[in-house]
Amino acid sequence: MQTQTKTDCNKKKKIRNRYHCTTPPKMNTSEVSVINDILCTLSRSYYLESLGFHLFDWQKEVIDSRHKRKAILASRQAGKSTVVSSIPCHTAKYYPKSLSLILAPTETQAGLNMAKVKDFIALDKNYPKIIRNSDSYIKLSNGSEIYVVPATDRAARGYSKPRCVILDEASRIDDIVYTSGIRPMLTDNLECEVSILSTPNGKSGFFYKSFSKDYWDKYFIRTPFELFINDEGNYNLKHLTEEQIQRKVEKEGKIGLKFFISNRHHSFSEQYENFMEMGVQQYKQEYLCDFVEPMDNVFSYDDIESLAGSECDTLNLNMKDIDPFDNREYYDILEGII
Repeated sequence: MQTQTKTDCNKKKKIRNRYHCTTPPKMNTSEVSVINDILCTLSRSYYLESLGFHLFDWQKEVIDSRHKRKAILASRQAGKSTVVSSIPCHTAKYYPKSLSLILAPTETQAGLNMAKVKDFIALDKNYPKIIRNSDSYIKLSNGSEIYVVPATDRAARGYSKPRCVILDEASRIDDIVYTSGIRPMLTDNLECEVSILSTPNGKSGFFYKSFSKDYWDKYFIRTPFELFINDEGNYNLKHLTEEQIQRKVEKEGKIGLKFFISNRHHSFSEQYENFMEMGVQQYKQEYLCDFVEPMDNVFSYDDIESLAGSECDTLNLNMKDIDPFDNREYYDILEGII
């Protein structure tokens, strides 16, 4: 009788990689160029860094975000102009026949933004050729267009299905421009990316309201300093500790804000001088990004909002406590006037 030999099924077999490469494959110049172009298309930050830009963390996160509604609250000189110019320029190059629109609160600001757009384009040797060029308009050889115009109701009308819209210093732009000019452009235009950037300007307007709405991707960039009241009862300035900054990141994150410290505002002496020259109200607005109220307001915005829809008796006014006004002693004067 023949015996059958059983094989041990539990023996581990040595598995060799089917493809094994000790050195990366060599690519020719054209292959490298194609891969680099793909990376630039997919990542705006990669594209900017390939042109020599050194991006801050908040800039990189904003420009790489694919969210269609972005609201950026940033202190003065935090680096907003890089975002304003880079998003439309990237869109115009990598999305042929696209329309990009930048709106600024004044004609002077619009001119400065157009200059930054042209400076940006000049850095890219492979950028599509400009075939039409004016103070407010650029048309490229790939069919893309870039408009930079003052933010008036009239100037914001008439554009059909833009791919990208930027509102620079949005808190200084009238609501009618946004509601009557920009919002209709978004009709049946799901690919349109809207970015609004600004320092605060009071507790009103579409920019202020955007930070209370869930469908906006919200960013908050401010200086690493804080105001406090000293022993003499006066305001003074101090540098935030790392622990305090982390608490702010966590606190703002709970209400949907992506909090960053501005990389450009690291000098205490510079900021102290700004504070002493500006005063509390303006410094809070320009550098701490607080939505402060105008100095001449009799009632605060919070007081007015709390009264909205309330009944008269919530004012706790007792008409019996008001002394009646007797104008009989003024009869002689009134008779000479009437």
